[in-house]
Amino acid sequence: MIYDRAFFDNPIDRNGTRAAKWDARQFCQPGDLPLWVADWDFRCAEPIVEAIQKRAQHPIFGYSSGDPNDAGSFCAYWKRRHGLDILPEETCMLPCVVTGLRQTVLLFSQANDPVIIVTPLYGPFHDSINRAGRKILAAPLIPREDNGYDLDLDLIEEHLKSGCRLILFCNPHNPVSRAWRKEELSALVSLANQYDAILVSDEIHADFVYKPLEFIPLLSIPGSENCVISLASASKTFNIPGLQQAMAFSKSKELLSKLKAQIELQGITSGNIFALAAAQAAYTSCDSWLDGMLEYLDESRVIIKDALAEEVPYAKLAPIEATALAWIDLREYAPTCDELNKKLRASHVVLSSGTGFDAKLGEGFMRLNFGCTHANLREAIHRMSDALQK
Repeated sequence: MIYDRAFFDNPIDRNGTRAAKWDARQFCQPGDLPLWVADWDFRCAEPIVEAIQKRAQHPIFGYSSGDPNDAGSFCAYWKRRHGLDILPEETCMLPCVVTGLRQTVLLFSQANDPVIIVTPLYGPFHDSINRAGRKILAAPLIPREDNGYDLDLDLIEEHLKSGCRLILFCNPHNPVSRAWRKEELSALVSLANQYDAILVSDEIHADFVYKPLEFIPLLSIPGSENCVISLASASKTFNIPGLQQAMAFSKSKELLSKLKAQIELQGITSGNIFALAAAQAAYTSCDSWLDGMLEYLDESRVIIKDALAEEVPYAKLAPIEATALAWIDLREYAPTCDELNKKLRASHVVLSSGTGFDAKLGEGFMRLNFGCTHANLREAIHRMSDALQK
C-alpha cells in the first residue's frame, strides 16, 4: 500500500457509521461539513484493519490476558519516533487519556484544591477538575503579535507559590497548535521540582509536530523523573479513538504505583481485545502511513493559511506548529462564538467554538480540524467565506 496524497485525498463516506463527528445530530445535521471534533476522515493503515479482522475471525471474545508486546511495542515506538527511553514496567494501560487526567486529579489533589492549567485548553481538562470538586487555577497563554502564544512561567510560579501542587499540561498544545520548546519545558519541570508539584502531561498529539520543529517528550527533560506522568495513545496518531486504549508512563516508580492503585480502586479496566490488536499493529507496522499523513497535513497547513488569506482576510490564524487543529480569531466578523456559529451553520460548516476551551479567552475564536481531505478543507473555508461575508 502506498500512502501518498492520492490515498489521503480519497473521500470516505462516514455517514451512518455512528461517527460522532458526522452522525451526532446535536452537533451536525445532514449536509453539514464537520470540521470540529478531533478525529480524522482518513482510512486506517492496512495493518490495523488486518489485525482487527484477523482477531474477529476467531469466534470467541473472552477476557483478555496480558501480553508483553502491548507495552513493548509502545515503548519501542516512542524510542523510534521520539528518542525516549521508556521501559514496559514504567507504563500503565488506560482506556483513554481523559481517564488519566481525571484519575490524576483525584489522586494528587483533595477537594477544593487548586489545579493549574494553561488556557485556553481542551475542554476535558476543565471538566476533569470541575467534576472532581477542585478549583481551576488558570495560567493564560501570552498572545504574541504573530497570533501565536507563549507560556506565562511567571504566573505559573505565582500559582505554585500560593500552594498549588498539581499542574495539568498539554504537549503539544490543543487548541493553539503550539509545539513547546525544550527550554520552556525545562523551565516548567524545574518549577515543578522546586515547589514539589506533580506535572501531568497529555502528549496525545506528540506525533503531529511539523518540521523544522520536533516534539520534545516531557520525560526527556532532566528532573522529570521525579515529578512527571505522561499520557499518550495511538488513538489520534492512527485514527482509532473509538477503540479506547491509552498509556500512562513515568520514570517515577512511586507516582506510577500510586496511579495503578488508584485506577484499580476505581474499578477502571482496559484491554479491549480489538484495541490491543490495533495498537500493536499501529506501533509496529504503520510508520509509512503516519509519514504519509504528516506530509498530507503539512500541505493542509499551507492550504489553510492561503485560503483564509484570500477568502476570509480578516481572520487571524495562530501559527500551526503542531496537531491537526487550527486556532482562528474571527472577532472581526462577529464578537461572540454564538454569532459565529449562527453564521457558519447557515452555510453548513461546523467548527468547534472557542468558548469550549475557555469561556472568556475563546470568545470569538473557532477551532478547525483539518484532518480531512484537501477538497473538504477548501470547501469548508469557502463556506466560511460565504457565511462571514454576509
